[in-house]
Amino acid sequence: MSIEKLDRQLFPLAALYQSCNFISRLAWNGEYNEDDFIPLVSSIFNFESDDPLEIYQNQNDLKTGFEFMKKQVIDDIFTRSSETRRYISSLKELVRKVDKESQISNDFFEKLKALTESQAAMEVDEKARQIGGIYQSTFSKIQPRIVVSGDNEYLKIELNAARIRAALLAGIRSIYLWKQNGGSDLKFFIFKRRYVGRIREIIRTMQK
Repeated sequence: MSIEKLDRQLFPLAALYQSCNFISRLAWNGEYNEDDFIPLVSSIFNFESDDPLEIYQNQNDLKTGFEFMKKQVIDDIFTRSSETRRYISSLKELVRKVDKESQISNDFFEKLKALTESQAAMEVDEKARQIGGIYQSTFSKIQPRIVVSGDNEYLKIELNAARIRAALLAGIRSIYLWKQNGGSDLKFFIFKRRYVGRIREIIRTMQK
């Protein structure tokens, strides 16, 4: 497998892990990292492309995701998060169900296209509110709904809830990109040494 093919699968995976990390830190600690959030939001609006290297143009925008992915799939097992595994498993299952719900999928794309026409002038918080609303009115209707764990002090804040829904939607986007570019759990298992080696290489080349 070429480096380019590896990257086309690893960049969406890094975005997925960045989404999960963003959700957990916001839900438990009220920690909001806009630099991590902006590339996730941007990936949602760039829905016409299936090229992760075009969508995530700057690998440093996914630095948190790559480092968190390394911790979850490479580093000591005791550093791994069961919550992250649950989120990823739930998002993958939701993607499988979305593929069977054509009406919800069509409704989502209609709303996203309408929002895309006006999103350029919006601040990131307004984008989060609008994207969160779309998620809530479409994918959130599919049962069982994804339950986000955290401190209610932060979860009850309306803007935080919108940010979390937007990050969930970014996670869904990244799973579709991963699959469209040949990614699968089986392939990652079989070629894990190559994926792991490339993850380490990418992290080494990132800016400190």
